[in-house]
Amino acid sequence: MRFAGFVVAGCMMTVLLGAHGQPAPAPLAGEWSGSLGGTLPLVLHLQADASEALTATMDSPAQGVNGLAGANAKLTGSSFSFEIPLLKGVFTGTVSADGKTISGTWTQAAMQGQSEPLEWKQTKTAAQVAGEMGKVKPSAIDGDWSGTLSAGGQTLRLAFHFHTVPTDAGDTIRGLMDSLDQDATGIPCGKVTVDGRKVSVDVPAAKGTYEGTLSADGKTITGTWSQGTPVELDLTRK
Repeated sequence: MRFAGFVVAGCMMTVLLGAHGQPAPAPLAGEWSGSLGGTLPLVLHLQADASEALTATMDSPAQGVNGLAGANAKLTGSSFSFEIPLLKGVFTGTVSADGKTISGTWTQAAMQGQSEPLEWKQTKTAAQVAGEMGKVKPSAIDGDWSGTLSAGGQTLRLAFHFHTVPTDAGDTIRGLMDSLDQDATGIPCGKVTVDGRKVSVDVPAAKGTYEGTLSADGKTITGTWSQGTPVELDLTRK
């Protein structure tokens, strides 16, 4: 089963407080792996803030999509659920007694109401993730960037957010894109590469790509955005 129905929209997924107003247990924070149909690997990232409230994003590595955002996530007792609006998908499951497994089902609009088993297994704790992050060397483009597209007498403000994370394949640049004038934020980027001063960003959800050149002082990227026809887009580091 493959994900379907990408749209240019997104929001961060916040795990709500559990029963009796208690925060979600910190042991859920970390990285989780799962697979749909044994062929589509998925990765779930859960992070806890100072109050132990959790936020999460999901990756579909085989499809080159990182940072899929969700909504309406809830942890009540041992029951855990969340939605992925971009995919019109819902996960519901039960957390194991040791907090290392979440067993449940995934339902998506493209599946016509049918559910498929999906089990998440914790691969890294929050402490392990933090330790790895401390060893990561940020890329030359890590940070926040903004620019404006001009075409056909209209303008469209875009923003990119890049950060380097550790993966099994080595340090990897992850990215999100915002289309501010369309109220679409947190659009996940696919492959992001920096080769010398050449920068390349793939945005599968928008069927677009960005190609640019990083300036010598690292403050601007001069390039083009393409969704078929290249349009000039220069980015400035915030």
